[in-house]
Amino acid sequence: MKKFFALMAVLLSVVACGGMVKNENGSQYLVQLDAEPIGCTFLYKIESEVSVYDSADARRYLENRIVDQARSGNAYWITSQRTKPNEWVIFGPERAFVMVANVYDCPNPNNQRTARGGGSVTYSPEQVGTSCEYGNCR
Repeated sequence: MKKFFALMAVLLSVVACGGMVKNENGSQYLVQLDAEPIGCTFLYKIESEVSVYDSADARRYLENRIVDQARSGNAYWITSQRTKPNEWVIFGPERAFVMVANVYDCPNPNNQRTARGGGSVTYSPEQVGTSCEYGNCR
């Protein structure tokens, strides 16, 4: 019976680790674009690989990496995203998330025109960074 409770405690602690990547240094103010922006300055391309349980944590990790760069920019567009298996993993995530993004400096990132549709898109603070995750584009 004690072994059962110990096993349940371990499983509960692993499940509680979901959503562990937090925003740092103002990364919550970055705007995730759904297509290439029009009228913005392209700064650089960044690739991020992280072993986490959730795609939202992988996106937050990417945003934290963008903010840590010397020229952080204020908007980004994820150009590719995939997962790859973590080999020889006993505890922890079975897959690693790999994201490649273009980082831009936009004059007004919350009301930015993109190549998709050609019109301007206004992002509310609740939508910032949540427009597209692993094929579930909204």
